[in-house]
Amino acid sequence: MGRFAELMNRYQAMVYSQAKKAFLTQEEAEDFTQEVFLQAFESLSQFRGEAQFSTWIFQIARFKLSKQFKKKKVVTEPWLDEIYAIPETKQESIVETIHKEDRHRSLRDLITKLPKSYQLPIILHFFENKPLKEISSELNIKLNTIKSNIARGKELLRKWWAHEID
Repeated sequence: MGRFAELMNRYQAMVYSQAKKAFLTQEEAEDFTQEVFLQAFESLSQFRGEAQFSTWIFQIARFKLSKQFKKKKVVTEPWLDEIYAIPETKQESIVETIHKEDRHRSLRDLITKLPKSYQLPIILHFFENKPLKEISSELNIKLNTIKSNIARGKELLRKWWAHEID
């Protein structure tokens, strides 16, 4: 992996600069950059050398970006909206209250189905409002691993949630 690490060091800034333009937070851009290089590493045997490595890695990033944003257009993230929901001041009807409780219960059920490596960081970050660095320290897991686990867990939840609301 020594040569791949060199390539990653050389091209990481290029991918990250594109990711910063596409995502709202630095954390999302870092996660995306890591995912691009993970996919590149897993697909390295497919690199034929017909183009420069920078062109190839950029194509992977562009493909992943378009795929990710197509998904976001199709599948909204109501479960995230509920995590950050601001309580309404108006009185809710009983039907609305029951519906909201059902959605919260569904979300909690989905979270319990996640692998433990995804579940705990998501709970600590989104429900206990712990910073990623604190979670990393508390669980004795590298920060980038925590970020990846949260991203992968969120992706699973998005997929499962889409099936829940169908």
